[in-house]
Amino acid sequence: MNIKKIVIVILILGIGALYLFAFNMKSSEMITSEVRAFDSENFTDASGLFNQNRLVASNATFELYLDETTSYFKVVDLRNSEVYLSNPIEDDPWESNPAKTITNSALEKQKSTMEIQYFNQAGSLTSINNYGLSIYHPSSILNDEGERSFGIKYIEDGVQIKYIIEDLEVDYLYFPKYLEKDVMEAMDDFSILNRIAYTGFDEERQLYEIVQYQDMSRLVKRRLYSIFYEDMDYTRERAIEENESYGYFEQFEKVRFEVAVEIKLTDQGVKTTILRDSIVETEAVKIAKISLYPLFGTAVSVKDNPEFLTDPEAEPYIDTQGYIVLPDGSGAIINFNNNKYFQNAYNKRLYGNDLGLLPYKMAEQQQKISIPVYGMVKENGGFAAIITQGDAMAWINADVSGRIDSYNKVYSSFSLREVESVVIGSGFNTYGVDLWTEDIVHTDFTVDYTFLEGDSNNYVGIAKTFQDYLIDNYDLTKKDDTTQTVLTAEFIGAYDRKEFFLGIPYYTNESMTTFDQALEIVDLLEQRDITTLNVLYQGAINGGLSQDLNDHVKFESTLGGKKDYISLDENLNALGIDLYQSVSLMTAKDYNKMFDQFRYTASRIQGSHALMFNYHYPSRLPYSETPYEHSGDQYVINPLYYDAIYDRFIDDYEFDHVSFALLGSMITGHYSDSQTIYKQDSILIQQQFLEQVNQDMMFEDPLYYAYAYASYLTNMPVETTLYSIIDDQIPLLQLILSGYVDYSSNSINLANDRSVDYQFLKMIESGSNLKYTLTYDDSRELLNTEYNYYMSTDYNNWLDVIEEQVNELDALKLYEGSLVNHEILQKNVYRVTYSNGLKIILNYNLSDVIIGTDVIPSLGYFVEEGA
Repeated sequence: MNIKKIVIVILILGIGALYLFAFNMKSSEMITSEVRAFDSENFTDASGLFNQNRLVASNATFELYLDETTSYFKVVDLRNSEVYLSNPIEDDPWESNPAKTITNSALEKQKSTMEIQYFNQAGSLTSINNYGLSIYHPSSILNDEGERSFGIKYIEDGVQIKYIIEDLEVDYLYFPKYLEKDVMEAMDDFSILNRIAYTGFDEERQLYEIVQYQDMSRLVKRRLYSIFYEDMDYTRERAIEENESYGYFEQFEKVRFEVAVEIKLTDQGVKTTILRDSIVETEAVKIAKISLYPLFGTAVSVKDNPEFLTDPEAEPYIDTQGYIVLPDGSGAIINFNNNKYFQNAYNKRLYGNDLGLLPYKMAEQQQKISIPVYGMVKENGGFAAIITQGDAMAWINADVSGRIDSYNKVYSSFSLREVESVVIGSGFNTYGVDLWTEDIVHTDFTVDYTFLEGDSNNYVGIAKTFQDYLIDNYDLTKKDDTTQTVLTAEFIGAYDRKEFFLGIPYYTNESMTTFDQALEIVDLLEQRDITTLNVLYQGAINGGLSQDLNDHVKFESTLGGKKDYISLDENLNALGIDLYQSVSLMTAKDYNKMFDQFRYTASRIQGSHALMFNYHYPSRLPYSETPYEHSGDQYVINPLYYDAIYDRFIDDYEFDHVSFALLGSMITGHYSDSQTIYKQDSILIQQQFLEQVNQDMMFEDPLYYAYAYASYLTNMPVETTLYSIIDDQIPLLQLILSGYVDYSSNSINLANDRSVDYQFLKMIESGSNLKYTLTYDDSRELLNTEYNYYMSTDYNNWLDVIEEQVNELDALKLYEGSLVNHEILQKNVYRVTYSNGLKIILNYNLSDVIIGTDVIPSLGYFVEEGA
């Protein structure tokens, strides 16, 4: 009997172990960026170099020069003699203007090539630059003014500069806080020490003490240094050790960093790189962020007026004309000297939030940056800057003249680590702590500048520069061969609704649009001669709109099941219509087995599971942090399991088209104790995954690396984030993509902040196709669900509008060409040009405007040529 019990127990344990540990998915191999090998040897100390204009490299178009005494560089464009400086070399006009006040901090920033944010063991952040700590040290006890602590190494087509960034001034810890009575009174300099420093005396311990220990003047430190270091051969380490022997443990880690930068001349301009493997930190002080060449190519607010040389009555100075180009949303413009210095400067991380580190308080709703390019357009030349390495860790910063100095500027910064802010304690005993990842992300940080001139010196030229970059490096090819308006009909399928049985709550799936009903709507569109379209189905499988782990395919029975979906797919194929199924590989409402959440979920830095929060809008908190009922947050999947999930999914999925929700559009990190996956690593993981997918893929507002894999793009932004410092919005994204990948904007009928007429104008301005989100049932069914953002989706209300818009766009012959030019004519008035000769002026104002002899109606357009 006992043997039977033992056998039964063993079988139960075996089955349990089989359930928990067998048939689990295998993670992919970790991928990291390649970094350049760095040799710290053979750098020449800059203290012995004096050439202020050394020619480093040249080619048929450009020359690169270096000032060895400051490490500043300049590039001369031989096509138009324009000179691009790493740092301003003329005095800031504010210095000679008594009405302006410029700080030493602002002047030091102009003279620095690098700004560093670092944190100590307590997690507090401090900012420094490398001017007074490397390029030109102030005088101190140990050195004369002008000491340089950087080295130079010349390489093929460029130069490397290794900065040793440290404060050479003697600090208070160089000297012992206490001296024993017998020791001090026996010293030859007793009277001097007692008078200038060791003014306190501890009777109990018989110790002389420096009372103003941390506040000693330089004169006192200089005299003490002479006594302790020139006469007594002291060391800082000895002084600290003696302090600790008397119970004084307060000290600080001296800041000392080593960072090397590489500057190389290219056929298009110049490339600057922070070499990752050159970075040296101390144990207790770590780098959080580095800004590289924050004053590169800046535009001063005013310049010399050439007419003043021949006409003394002319103004001696005139405003510098031009603008900054930002990739925010569809694209943005900041005009030079726009007097918005009282607004916040522009500062934004590329590619949106890390899905694995979503904030516990809902962030402001805004457009994201999807492409790693920015630029500046000046009167005689400009540049397009492409962040080619470290882009997922990058920030774009921009500001106008008048805030701290006379310069309009745009530059990039790079986070070397990720941070998560957490609150410790409860009640009144709470405090915030920043948790940082340990290792520096494994990538170099490169900005590649292409210099513009002539007809390309504008934001269209910047778009063309990035388009060429995608063609050369990411296999972007022309796949847009449509000549008519393409309508994307997005259908909402199954959704989960909370019901009650005998007072017990449960969730049931209900339908908004069955597969047969979707085909009925398509037939109605066909009857209106709308035949060029594709269909995107949301909520067809594995739980509907909130999907479980997609390692299998179970079509929702409330929509008609797999049989009806196959029928829908076959009927649409016969009509030449592509059917895309929306699939989420990056999130899961639930897993299949116990403990799967511990295997497959990404981790936050603090160690908890990464969740895609459902936010409660009034409080801006996750619903899980409020008393309001709501379905649970979704788990965020560890990026290393995308391949394994999709391999299982594809075994059940026999269709030719797929739409990836979030993947390609957002990035997830993973920060466990055993493994760190940064956003930069996650991009490579996604790219490798997309390489293996054989289906035609649709993406929703994707990042740049997904463009080449896409057969169609939806939800492309047609506006920028309307920060106060921004002056205008442009279709920068569409100027890059038009003619290469077909795209649509967001669903016109889901926007609640813009009119249909306004959005229709945006279609024309950006060359976007139409998208509508439709349901067969009345959308009021969703009012008391968490999906009530799908408002105004009843197809009966939109068929006439869709027909009218499709006919109007086809009559314009908009899609027989691609968008090739965009001009700002005046406030809210633009001209677009298409490759087939179509020219249209659009007016977003609420009143008519006159351009030349043409009247452009309010919220309307005028065709100048074509059509």
